[in-house]
Amino acid sequence: MAKIVKTRKIGLALGAGAARGFAHIGVLKVLDEEKIPIDFIAGTSIGALIGAIYASGISAREFEELVLNLDRRKTTSFFTPTLPYSGLVEGRRITEFMKSIIGNPNIEDLKIPFAGIATDVMSGREVIITKGSTIEAVRASISIPGIFTPCRYNGDFLVDGGLVNPVPVDCVREMGADFIIAVNILPSPGREVHKLRMKYEEKKTLTSHITSEIVNTRLSQFLRPVKNVVENPFVTLTGKLKTIQETPSIFTVILQTIAIAENQILNLQLKSSKPDILIEPRVGFIKPLEFYRGKEGIVKGEDAAKQLLSRLRRNDR
Repeated sequence: MAKIVKTRKIGLALGAGAARGFAHIGVLKVLDEEKIPIDFIAGTSIGALIGAIYASGISAREFEELVLNLDRRKTTSFFTPTLPYSGLVEGRRITEFMKSIIGNPNIEDLKIPFAGIATDVMSGREVIITKGSTIEAVRASISIPGIFTPCRYNGDFLVDGGLVNPVPVDCVREMGADFIIAVNILPSPGREVHKLRMKYEEKKTLTSHITSEIVNTRLSQFLRPVKNVVENPFVTLTGKLKTIQETPSIFTVILQTIAIAENQILNLQLKSSKPDILIEPRVGFIKPLEFYRGKEGIVKGEDAAKQLLSRLRRNDR
Protein backbone atom coordinates (compact mmCIF):
# COMPACT_ATOMS: atom_id res chain seq x y z
CA MET A 1 0.00 0.00 0.00
CA ALA A 2 1.25 3.48 -0.85
CA LYS A 3 2.48 5.58 2.05
CA ILE A 4 -0.31 7.63 3.55
CA VAL A 5 0.15 11.39 3.76
CA LYS A 6 -2.07 12.49 6.60
CA THR A 7 -3.73 15.85 6.91
CA ARG A 8 -5.94 14.87 9.84
CA LYS A 9 -5.25 13.92 13.41
CA ILE A 10 -7.01 10.61 14.04
CA GLY A 11 -8.38 9.85 17.49
CA LEU A 12 -9.60 6.50 18.77
CA ALA A 13 -12.25 6.22 21.49
CA LEU A 14 -12.42 2.73 23.01
CA GLY A 15 -15.52 1.98 25.06
CA ALA A 16 -16.40 0.03 28.18
CA GLY A 17 -17.77 -3.51 28.09
CA ALA A 18 -15.69 -5.93 30.20
CA ALA A 19 -14.74 -9.16 28.32
CA ARG A 20 -16.44 -7.90 25.16
CA GLY A 21 -13.59 -5.42 25.00
CA PHE A 22 -11.36 -7.92 23.25
CA ALA A 23 -13.18 -6.78 20.12
CA HIS A 24 -11.07 -3.61 20.44
CA ILE A 25 -8.02 -5.71 19.58
CA GLY A 26 -9.70 -6.90 16.39
CA VAL A 27 -10.38 -3.29 15.38
CA LEU A 28 -6.77 -2.36 16.13
CA LYS A 29 -5.55 -5.28 14.02
CA VAL A 30 -7.42 -3.93 11.01
CA LEU A 31 -6.06 -0.41 11.60
CA ASP A 32 -2.53 -1.82 11.81
CA GLU A 33 -2.95 -3.90 8.68
CA GLU A 34 -4.26 -0.89 6.77
CA LYS A 35 -1.43 1.27 8.14
CA ILE A 36 -3.87 3.77 9.58
CA PRO A 37 -1.89 5.45 12.37
CA ILE A 38 -3.62 6.69 15.51
CA ASP A 39 -2.63 10.05 17.00
CA PHE A 40 -4.68 9.97 20.21
CA ILE A 41 -6.38 7.28 22.28
CA ALA A 42 -8.98 7.70 25.01
CA GLY A 43 -10.33 4.64 26.74
CA THR A 44 -12.93 3.75 29.33
CA SER A 45 -12.70 0.64 31.53
CA ILE A 46 -11.56 -2.29 29.33
CA GLY A 47 -11.05 0.29 26.59
CA ALA A 48 -8.54 2.06 28.84
CA LEU A 49 -6.66 -1.17 29.52
CA ILE A 50 -6.41 -2.13 25.86
CA GLY A 51 -5.79 1.44 24.73
CA ALA A 52 -2.95 1.93 27.21
CA ILE A 53 -1.19 -1.27 26.21
CA TYR A 54 -1.52 -0.36 22.52
CA ALA A 55 -0.31 3.19 23.20
CA SER A 56 2.80 1.73 24.87
CA GLY A 57 3.91 0.28 21.55
CA ILE A 58 2.50 -3.26 21.73
CA SER A 59 1.04 -4.10 18.31
CA ALA A 60 -2.46 -5.50 17.98
CA ARG A 61 -1.07 -8.81 16.72
CA GLU A 62 1.28 -9.10 19.71
CA PHE A 63 -1.63 -8.25 21.98
CA GLU A 64 -3.71 -10.95 20.31
CA GLU A 65 -1.07 -13.57 21.09
CA LEU A 66 -1.18 -12.60 24.76
CA VAL A 67 -4.97 -12.83 24.88
CA LEU A 68 -5.12 -16.20 23.16
CA ASN A 69 -2.99 -17.62 25.96
CA LEU A 70 -5.64 -16.72 28.54
CA ASP A 71 -7.78 -19.63 29.66
CA ARG A 72 -10.49 -19.93 32.29
CA ARG A 73 -8.06 -20.69 35.08
CA LYS A 74 -5.89 -17.65 34.35
CA THR A 75 -8.80 -15.26 33.96
CA THR A 76 -10.43 -16.58 37.12
CA SER A 77 -7.29 -15.65 39.05
CA PHE A 78 -7.80 -12.00 38.09
CA PHE A 79 -11.08 -11.98 40.03
CA THR A 80 -10.23 -14.02 43.11
CA PRO A 81 -12.29 -12.41 45.90
CA THR A 82 -10.32 -10.89 48.75
CA LEU A 83 -13.39 -9.46 50.49
CA PRO A 84 -11.89 -6.05 51.28
CA TYR A 85 -14.04 -3.34 52.78
CA SER A 86 -15.33 -1.56 49.65
CA GLY A 87 -15.28 -4.23 46.92
CA LEU A 88 -15.00 -7.94 46.27
CA VAL A 89 -11.74 -7.84 44.30
CA GLU A 90 -8.63 -5.83 45.11
CA GLY A 91 -7.34 -5.78 41.52
CA ARG A 92 -3.66 -6.39 42.22
CA ARG A 93 -3.39 -9.31 39.81
CA ILE A 94 -4.62 -7.23 36.89
CA THR A 95 -2.07 -4.49 37.56
CA GLU A 96 0.65 -7.13 37.84
CA PHE A 97 -0.48 -8.54 34.49
CA MET A 98 -0.16 -5.11 32.89
CA LYS A 99 3.25 -4.49 34.45
CA SER A 100 4.49 -7.80 33.04
CA ILE A 101 3.59 -6.53 29.55
CA ILE A 102 4.50 -2.84 29.52
CA GLY A 103 6.41 -2.21 32.75
CA ASN A 104 5.29 0.83 34.71
CA PRO A 105 5.60 3.85 32.38
CA ASN A 106 4.06 7.25 32.93
CA ILE A 107 1.35 8.25 30.50
CA GLU A 108 3.60 11.07 29.25
CA ASP A 109 6.12 8.45 28.09
CA LEU A 110 3.71 6.37 25.99
CA LYS A 111 4.22 6.34 22.23
CA ILE A 112 0.67 7.57 21.59
CA PRO A 113 -0.99 10.29 23.71
CA PHE A 114 -3.44 8.51 25.99
CA ALA A 115 -6.27 9.36 28.38
CA GLY A 116 -8.02 7.04 30.81
CA ILE A 117 -11.55 7.86 31.94
CA ALA A 118 -12.62 7.28 35.54
CA THR A 119 -15.37 8.45 37.90
CA ASP A 120 -14.95 10.13 41.26
CA VAL A 121 -17.20 7.91 43.34
CA MET A 122 -17.86 10.60 45.96
CA SER A 123 -18.77 13.51 43.65
CA GLY A 124 -19.84 11.67 40.51
CA ARG A 125 -17.62 13.83 38.30
CA GLU A 126 -15.69 12.56 35.32
CA VAL A 127 -11.93 12.31 35.82
CA ILE A 128 -9.72 12.32 32.71
CA ILE A 129 -6.24 11.02 33.52
CA THR A 130 -3.52 12.12 31.10
CA LYS A 131 -0.49 12.23 33.40
CA GLY A 132 1.21 10.01 35.91
CA SER A 133 1.28 6.23 36.24
CA THR A 134 -0.32 4.40 33.32
CA ILE A 135 -1.01 1.40 35.55
CA GLU A 136 -2.82 3.52 38.13
CA ALA A 137 -4.87 5.27 35.44
CA VAL A 138 -6.03 1.94 34.05
CA ARG A 139 -6.65 0.52 37.53
CA ALA A 140 -8.93 3.49 38.25
CA SER A 141 -10.78 3.25 34.95
CA ILE A 142 -11.57 -0.48 35.27
CA SER A 143 -12.73 -0.35 38.90
CA ILE A 144 -16.29 -1.64 38.52
CA PRO A 145 -18.22 -0.50 41.62
CA GLY A 146 -19.02 -3.32 43.99
CA ILE A 147 -16.56 -5.69 42.31
CA PHE A 148 -13.22 -3.85 42.42
CA THR A 149 -12.20 -1.70 45.32
CA PRO A 150 -12.02 2.01 44.39
CA CYS A 151 -8.62 3.28 43.31
CA ARG A 152 -7.06 6.00 45.48
CA TYR A 153 -5.73 8.60 43.04
CA ASN A 154 -4.52 12.09 44.00
CA GLY A 155 -6.66 12.02 47.10
CA ASP A 156 -9.82 10.91 45.31
CA PHE A 157 -11.52 7.52 45.18
CA LEU A 158 -12.00 6.57 41.54
CA VAL A 159 -14.15 3.88 39.93
CA ASP A 160 -15.15 2.73 36.44
CA GLY A 161 -15.31 5.54 33.89
CA GLY A 162 -18.24 3.88 32.14
CA LEU A 163 -20.54 5.40 34.75
CA VAL A 164 -20.04 8.84 33.22
CA ASN A 165 -18.51 8.32 29.76
CA PRO A 166 -18.85 4.81 28.27
CA VAL A 167 -17.30 5.73 24.88
CA PRO A 168 -15.12 8.86 25.33
CA VAL A 169 -15.62 10.57 21.98
CA ASP A 170 -15.62 14.07 23.46
CA CYS A 171 -12.43 13.36 25.39
CA VAL A 172 -10.39 12.30 22.37
CA ARG A 173 -11.68 15.34 20.51
CA GLU A 174 -10.44 17.60 23.29
CA MET A 175 -7.05 15.90 23.06
CA GLY A 176 -6.71 17.31 19.54
CA ALA A 177 -8.27 14.76 17.19
CA ASP A 178 -10.21 16.14 14.25
CA PHE A 179 -11.28 12.75 12.93
CA ILE A 180 -12.61 10.25 15.45
CA ILE A 181 -13.11 6.50 15.27
CA ALA A 182 -15.21 5.20 18.16
CA VAL A 183 -15.69 1.57 19.14
CA ASN A 184 -18.83 0.71 21.11
CA ILE A 185 -19.05 -2.82 22.50
CA LEU A 186 -22.09 -2.34 24.73
CA PRO A 187 -25.04 -4.33 23.41
CA SER A 188 -28.36 -2.65 23.98
CA PRO A 189 -30.31 -4.62 26.62
CA GLY A 190 -32.79 -5.95 24.06
CA ARG A 191 -30.44 -6.51 21.14
CA GLU A 192 -29.57 -10.12 21.88
CA VAL A 193 -32.94 -11.21 23.28
CA HIS A 194 -34.22 -14.51 21.91
CA LYS A 195 -37.78 -15.04 20.78
CA LEU A 196 -40.12 -16.17 23.50
CA ARG A 197 -40.68 -19.88 23.12
CA MET A 198 -40.26 -22.71 25.55
CA LYS A 199 -37.84 -25.39 24.36
CA TYR A 200 -40.53 -28.10 24.22
CA GLU A 201 -42.94 -26.05 22.07
CA GLU A 202 -43.15 -26.44 18.33
CA LYS A 203 -41.82 -23.68 16.10
CA LYS A 204 -45.29 -22.94 14.79
CA THR A 205 -46.08 -21.50 18.23
CA LEU A 206 -44.09 -18.43 17.23
CA THR A 207 -46.59 -17.48 14.58
CA SER A 208 -49.77 -18.94 16.06
CA HIS A 209 -52.06 -17.46 18.65
CA ILE A 210 -51.22 -18.00 22.28
CA THR A 211 -53.84 -20.46 23.54
CA SER A 212 -54.89 -21.29 27.08
CA GLU A 213 -53.19 -24.67 26.66
CA ILE A 214 -49.86 -23.02 25.88
CA VAL A 215 -50.24 -20.62 28.80
CA ASN A 216 -51.06 -23.43 31.21
CA THR A 217 -48.12 -25.49 29.97
CA ARG A 218 -45.75 -22.59 30.46
CA LEU A 219 -47.12 -21.88 33.92
CA SER A 220 -46.72 -25.49 34.99
CA GLN A 221 -43.09 -25.41 33.86
CA PHE A 222 -42.51 -22.11 35.63
CA LEU A 223 -44.11 -23.26 38.90
CA ARG A 224 -42.15 -26.50 39.01
CA PRO A 225 -39.93 -26.57 42.15
CA VAL A 226 -36.60 -25.00 41.25
CA LYS A 227 -33.36 -25.42 43.06
CA ASN A 228 -31.64 -22.13 43.79
CA VAL A 229 -28.19 -22.38 42.27
CA VAL A 230 -25.56 -19.67 42.54
CA GLU A 231 -23.82 -19.15 39.22
CA ASN A 232 -20.06 -19.30 38.98
CA PRO A 233 -19.27 -16.71 36.28
CA PHE A 234 -16.34 -18.74 34.94
CA VAL A 235 -17.68 -22.27 35.04
CA THR A 236 -20.42 -23.82 32.95
CA LEU A 237 -21.86 -27.24 33.65
CA THR A 238 -20.69 -30.07 31.43
CA GLY A 239 -22.08 -33.55 30.87
CA LYS A 240 -25.73 -33.33 31.88
CA LEU A 241 -27.81 -30.59 30.29
CA LYS A 242 -28.82 -27.79 32.61
CA THR A 243 -32.41 -28.41 33.63
CA ILE A 244 -32.67 -25.83 36.40
CA GLN A 245 -32.88 -22.09 36.35
CA GLU A 246 -29.66 -20.59 37.69
CA THR A 247 -29.66 -17.52 39.87
CA PRO A 248 -27.32 -14.86 38.47
CA SER A 249 -24.15 -14.31 40.47
CA ILE A 250 -23.44 -11.05 42.23
CA PHE A 251 -20.88 -10.30 39.50
CA THR A 252 -23.50 -10.75 36.78
CA VAL A 253 -26.10 -8.64 38.57
CA ILE A 254 -23.67 -5.76 39.13
CA LEU A 255 -22.30 -5.83 35.61
CA GLN A 256 -25.70 -6.07 33.95
CA THR A 257 -27.07 -3.23 36.06
CA ILE A 258 -24.16 -0.99 35.14
CA ALA A 259 -24.46 -1.96 31.45
CA ILE A 260 -28.11 -0.85 31.39
CA ALA A 261 -27.18 2.54 32.85
CA GLU A 262 -24.22 2.91 30.49
CA ASN A 263 -26.44 2.31 27.48
CA GLN A 264 -28.71 5.17 28.52
CA ILE A 265 -25.74 7.51 28.97
CA LEU A 266 -24.17 6.41 25.69
CA ASN A 267 -27.32 7.06 23.67
CA LEU A 268 -27.44 10.62 24.97
CA GLN A 269 -23.73 11.25 24.45
CA LEU A 270 -23.63 10.01 20.88
CA LYS A 271 -26.35 12.50 19.99
CA SER A 272 -24.32 15.43 21.27
CA SER A 273 -20.82 14.22 20.36
CA LYS A 274 -20.91 12.03 17.28
CA PRO A 275 -17.77 10.25 16.07
CA ASP A 276 -16.88 10.32 12.39
CA ILE A 277 -16.95 6.52 12.31
CA LEU A 278 -18.75 4.34 14.85
CA ILE A 279 -17.73 0.68 14.93
CA GLU A 280 -20.07 -1.63 16.86
CA PRO A 281 -18.86 -5.25 16.98
CA ARG A 282 -21.68 -7.68 17.72
CA VAL A 283 -20.28 -9.22 20.88
CA GLY A 284 -23.42 -9.35 23.01
CA PHE A 285 -23.18 -13.16 23.11
CA ILE A 286 -20.03 -12.87 25.26
CA LYS A 287 -20.82 -12.55 28.95
CA PRO A 288 -19.05 -9.70 30.78
CA LEU A 289 -16.67 -12.00 32.68
CA GLU A 290 -15.88 -14.49 29.90
CA PHE A 291 -12.36 -13.20 29.39
CA TYR A 292 -11.28 -16.61 28.08
CA ARG A 293 -13.31 -15.97 24.89
CA GLY A 294 -10.78 -13.52 23.51
CA LYS A 295 -10.51 -15.16 20.11
CA GLU A 296 -14.24 -14.77 19.44
CA GLY A 297 -14.21 -11.14 20.51
CA ILE A 298 -11.19 -10.32 18.36
CA VAL A 299 -12.80 -11.89 15.28
CA LYS A 300 -15.99 -9.87 15.78
CA GLY A 301 -13.93 -6.71 16.11
CA GLU A 302 -12.12 -7.45 12.86
CA ASP A 303 -15.39 -8.18 11.07
CA ALA A 304 -16.98 -4.92 12.21
CA ALA A 305 -13.93 -2.83 11.26
CA LYS A 306 -13.63 -4.44 7.84
CA GLN A 307 -17.24 -3.57 7.06
CA LEU A 308 -16.28 0.10 7.42
CA LEU A 309 -12.89 -0.27 5.77
CA SER A 310 -13.72 1.85 2.72
CA ARG A 311 -14.67 4.76 4.96
CA LEU A 312 -11.54 4.29 7.04
CA ARG A 313 -9.36 4.40 3.92
CA ARG A 314 -11.19 7.41 2.54
CA ASN A 315 -10.88 9.46 5.70
CA ASP A 316 -7.41 8.64 7.01
CA ARG A 317 -5.66 11.24 4.92
